[in-house]
Amino acid sequence: MDDERIKRIVNRERNARKESERLLEEKSSELYEINQNLEKLVTERTEKLTTALKNANIAMKTKDDFVSNMSHEIRTPLNAIMGFVEIMKSTEYEEIAFANYLNIIHDSSESLLKIINDILDFSKLQSGQFKISHIEVNLKEKLEHGYSLFANLAKEKDIDFFITFSKDFPKALLVDDIRIMQIVSNFVSNALKFTPKRGTVSIKASYAHATGELIVKIVDTGIGIKESAQGKIFNSFEQEDRTVTREYGGTGLGLSISKQLIELMSGKIVFKSIHGKGSVFGFQIPLKIVEETKKVVKVEKTGIENFEGKILVAEDNEVNILLISLLLEQFSVPFDVVENGLLAIEAVKNETYNLVLMDNQMPKLSGKDATIEIRKFDKDIPIVALSASALKTEKEEFLDVGMNDVLTKPINQVELLDILEKYPNC
Repeated sequence: MDDERIKRIVNRERNARKESERLLEEKSSELYEINQNLEKLVTERTEKLTTALKNANIAMKTKDDFVSNMSHEIRTPLNAIMGFVEIMKSTEYEEIAFANYLNIIHDSSESLLKIINDILDFSKLQSGQFKISHIEVNLKEKLEHGYSLFANLAKEKDIDFFITFSKDFPKALLVDDIRIMQIVSNFVSNALKFTPKRGTVSIKASYAHATGELIVKIVDTGIGIKESAQGKIFNSFEQEDRTVTREYGGTGLGLSISKQLIELMSGKIVFKSIHGKGSVFGFQIPLKIVEETKKVVKVEKTGIENFEGKILVAEDNEVNILLISLLLEQFSVPFDVVENGLLAIEAVKNETYNLVLMDNQMPKLSGKDATIEIRKFDKDIPIVALSASALKTEKEEFLDVGMNDVLTKPINQVELLDILEKYPNC
């Protein structure tokens, strides 16, 4: 083998080695870059997972705190109701003491009902079932009435309590007055709760004619809200902190519900607070003024002297039967009671009634099915559902099967009186 050939072989091997080294370096560089990208991706994913886990833990703790707080809120009025009932059962009758006990039981029942309504409202808002209506209303009268309901509480707490209206406040607006008053009641209730003795709470209502907006503000000189907590007070299940929850109570749903209702009405929240000095809660909602083609007349209750005939009560629960019986006896209205839907059908066939109060959840035949059967032979008799459900969907189902109205449990005298006045002599 000559030298020239040896040199070519050596050069070829050297070049091959260099190419291998170059390729190795290139691949190493690529592998390094891939490794760096993988490390970055793993780091990012780990951070995201850590954040997600942290948020999930926070959400779980928040809901756990809510459940714990809700349990406390529900058990507190229940404790009073059950405790004072036991006292009344075990002691001799003393009129003054018993009247006081009954007031406590009534107030505790109202608190319990508000908690249940908050939970139901929140559930309906979350599921998109909440509907806003617009009817002609003298909102000034409604706000004044709402103010009067809180006046005694303000007096008991030695709080100066005011309501003011702009001079050009409309006489009538197209508005969902029930939801407006629910929001105002939530804000006023909080203002009175968090304002100490000799403080001030005021309701200020105006109408911006230039923008067509109702503006309501509740201003207080209460404890205010820490700046660090102001971003979360409208979140579901949350209050400022656990200390506030323990001292003042509450479900942590009121402000969240109010905010969602305001947004459903295309409005916006008005809020500012200075810790230790007070807060302003309110809203701006676009609403149309009703032109004064007619006067908005306040209709006074006329009693039930115009009610004629007899009522059929279809109800299987003994406690509910006793309650409705006592209420109807108070009004001196004659009535019969049956315990299921089959008996209700037979009663309507064999007796003349002017009104049927129909429970739905009954043995043998439900109230809805009984109504369907009754409507086959009697299209005119008013049938009012007695329902423990406040869901709009169920109320619509009652109306769809031929019922005329719904009376929601727990039944109170005013609502029952409204029904009797609505169907006086059908």
